[in-house]
Amino acid sequence: MAVLIAQSLSKVYRTGAVDVVALNDVNASFPAGELTAIVGPSGSGKSTLLNLLAGFDTPTRGSVVLDGQVLNDLSEDERCDLRLRRFGFVFQSYNLLSVLSAEQNVAFPMALAGVPHGARLDRSRELLGRFGLSQRGDHLPFRLSGGERQRVALARALANDPEVVFADEPTGNLDSRSGKVVLAALREVANDGRTVIIVTHDLEVAALADDSLELRDGEVFAASHSGESGDALGQPSERPTAGSEAPR
Repeated sequence: MAVLIAQSLSKVYRTGAVDVVALNDVNASFPAGELTAIVGPSGSGKSTLLNLLAGFDTPTRGSVVLDGQVLNDLSEDERCDLRLRRFGFVFQSYNLLSVLSAEQNVAFPMALAGVPHGARLDRSRELLGRFGLSQRGDHLPFRLSGGERQRVALARALANDPEVVFADEPTGNLDSRSGKVVLAALREVANDGRTVIIVTHDLEVAALADDSLELRDGEVFAASHSGESGDALGQPSERPTAGSEAPR
């Protein structure tokens, strides 16, 4: 079942007297329990699509629908609250708060959501333990490896039990071994029944996804449904095999 849907999404930026089409008539659906990769070279529309899907921006035309709710009908405050409670985010550069420990970083979005201190502490420890970081909870980010930082970021993304997790180039700053660990963790998150969307330029990462959407020049160039990602990560796949970035 599709949790998040892009319907005829277009985004046009006005630059002086020139219209720049960053995204043009993109249609896509993102099911629960699956990992979808959005791929394409720099300038293909990947970041624009991510920003629209996550409610950071609103489309020029078309709509983004989350469980029947049209995101572009919401106010900015309502979209902020939605991102806090129903979306989780993992970024290439981790975006951890340097003055907070791993445990405190994971707890931070729960504090913003009004979760009591004791419950925040329990869930932070639970999530860090899930990703093999039980002994790193009191460490500041600079004392963690890149792979550990990204796993802390993933734990933080799950803090408020979101339905959708966005991962923007999650392996971009990692070596291949750490990258595989993070991708396996994202697979686990999808297996929880969540919608996981990875934005990447790396076709090897995309090959591990259940579905992929390739963008070129702001349009959908190709879409595929591999169903092979679980095996590629060395984990069983419960799904049977079936048959773009604006300038920053």
